[in-house]
Amino acid sequence: MLKYLAYVSRQSYILTNEDISNLLVSCRTNNTRNEITGMLIYFDGTFVQFLEGPENTIDILFDKIKNDKRHQEIITLVEGIATQREFGDWSMAFKKLTIDDTSRIVGQKDFNKEDLFKGKDPNSEHPGLVLIKSFVNNLHI
Repeated sequence: MLKYLAYVSRQSYILTNEDISNLLVSCRTNNTRNEITGMLIYFDGTFVQFLEGPENTIDILFDKIKNDKRHQEIITLVEGIATQREFGDWSMAFKKLTIDDTSRIVGQKDFNKEDLFKGKDPNSEHPGLVLIKSFVNNLHI
């Protein structure tokens, strides 16, 4: 079965551009080997990530992420079973956002990264999912 999962987390220590670059190389290599695709958004010390792949593999990877010393305050945004991949061509797409980037995203004019860590409002979509969807057309989550 194909599982998808999106989460948000805060970095637990400052990551340099080189750290992020090394992380991406490692993720892309491991994800290709494990049939995982997805997207990572990095914004001012915050990660928003969407992963998809074999159910057991996603569960194992997310457990690994939850125990990774680079992450803290991990919040699962959405998870479920899919019939097709949304990121089939990307072992790990990456976008480093700036505050200017967020102002151009529909519904995020007054983006505040702290909103990513608030409880889910049943009347609106979580800002982390809005960020992911803003970079991918036809995302069905």
